[in-house]
Amino acid sequence: MLPLRCLYALHSKMFVGGLSWDTTDEGLRNYFSEFGKVDACTIVRDADGKSRGFAFLTFEDPASVNAVMVREHFLDGKSIDPKRAIPREEHLRNTRYFVGGLAPQTTSESMRSFFSTFGKVVDATVMVDRETGRSKGFGFVTFEDNSSESQLVGKLGLMLDDKQV
Repeated sequence: MLPLRCLYALHSKMFVGGLSWDTTDEGLRNYFSEFGKVDACTIVRDADGKSRGFAFLTFEDPASVNAVMVREHFLDGKSIDPKRAIPREEHLRNTRYFVGGLAPQTTSESMRSFFSTFGKVVDATVMVDRETGRSKGFGFVTFEDNSSESQLVGKLGLMLDDKQV
């Protein structure tokens, strides 16, 4: 069991994706300070110091995370994607699955609908080419828990939009 202080910090932490290569730690901190006091803000960088395009930040008050989540965000000329940070232990539960062989007409909504028969779907995303907007033929589905793993992993004959995935 985590101490209350650690649980409080977990609910105050965010992942921010889609950052411009020009975004600085200070610029990110300033932007999110509009929503509450930022305790920590770090853009993740490679060994050469170049931004990897995402960051983690922690607010003093968990209510600030809720304020961030209710609107779209643009920083340094780019749409950014802030989300609640998921604790490392939850990532290890393997609730996110790669889905290959998608039909060109498959959408995130049709994927969500199809996979909801296997369990509660938290997220379904079809990966698309940024320039053309066309499906890349694969995506990801994330479930609330990993109880449907045995029904999905390595199974043949799963048909989505008239195509085996």
